[in-house]
Amino acid sequence: MEKITRADLARRRRIDLYKKIIIGLFFVMTITPMIISFFLLVKVHSLEKKLDYVMSGNGDYLTYRSSHDALMGNTENEDNSYLLEPSVKSVLGNAESETKLAENTGQQYIDSSATDNDVNTEVIETIEETGGKTSKKKNKRVYLTFDDGPSVYTGQILDILKANDVKATFFVIGKDEEYYDYYKRIVNEGHTLGMHSYTHDYQKLYASTESFGSEIEELQKLLLDVTGVKSNIFRFPGGSSNSVSQLSIDNYIAYLNEHGINYYDWNALSGDAVDSSLSPEQLVDNIMKDVRNNKDSVVLMHDLQTVHATVESLQMLIDTLKSEGYEILPIDENTPLIQHVSCNVVDE
Repeated sequence: MEKITRADLARRRRIDLYKKIIIGLFFVMTITPMIISFFLLVKVHSLEKKLDYVMSGNGDYLTYRSSHDALMGNTENEDNSYLLEPSVKSVLGNAESETKLAENTGQQYIDSSATDNDVNTEVIETIEETGGKTSKKKNKRVYLTFDDGPSVYTGQILDILKANDVKATFFVIGKDEEYYDYYKRIVNEGHTLGMHSYTHDYQKLYASTESFGSEIEELQKLLLDVTGVKSNIFRFPGGSSNSVSQLSIDNYIAYLNEHGINYYDWNALSGDAVDSSLSPEQLVDNIMKDVRNNKDSVVLMHDLQTVHATVESLQMLIDTLKSEGYEILPIDENTPLIQHVSCNVVDE
């Protein structure tokens, strides 16, 4: 029998070690790319689903993107707080426009060019004299709005609002008779019923001023017949700054002005129609980031039967707003006209 020397043993150990290293490298070089490829495929699939969602009729990416771009590029806006990323803020135009808006809404504002004794009308901050000291007290008003309903979740939204004695605004579209009870509940429970076009079909709605007017008249008549209330407030699908209308937005604004209909955009949004995977906590965080930077906030949410997270987030949102001292109100004739494109861009 051949005698094995220590040198032979050492050589065998080195060979075994090299084999293990080679086998290990083989697995690392083959298995790792497979794992990475699988992970990337899952990620791509997830992103494709999100893209399909936001570009579909249920998604509202264009709503966010176009309004954000309009606000960021508005040269009349001198308040840098409106330009914080990624928030979407209100642009009300120049001082002359704001004066006209104040006359229309009964609101008051402080003209930044005025002297201490020359205060115009929107008292966003009231001054109280206490013990010889001057302090500023900020009005904190929030208007919760829900677009695109009614849906199968409208009843749940209304139940939560009722339990908290909170009134909101619903910008609804035309629905079949099975949803008529929701229109009625909105009105009967003291909420504001607004219009959001009959079909919410961008191509049909914005094809011409005639089609635009036809959709508003059809929806207005439906709501009047069902609820007995003639709605005179509107929200543009995609916002007044949308990039999908066939004509200049001025044409549609002129129609609304002519028919005495006020329109409202938003300066705070949850993102529920931008990304359906957002958690209730993320939706509330998105809203509060905007609200805390605004004087008055019109919050954009959606009453979609494809997204339940909005319903799940509502109680948390109400609790947060109340704990921070915000007054939650429905839109009415006293609400500031939060508009991405001012109604005063159209000459009367």
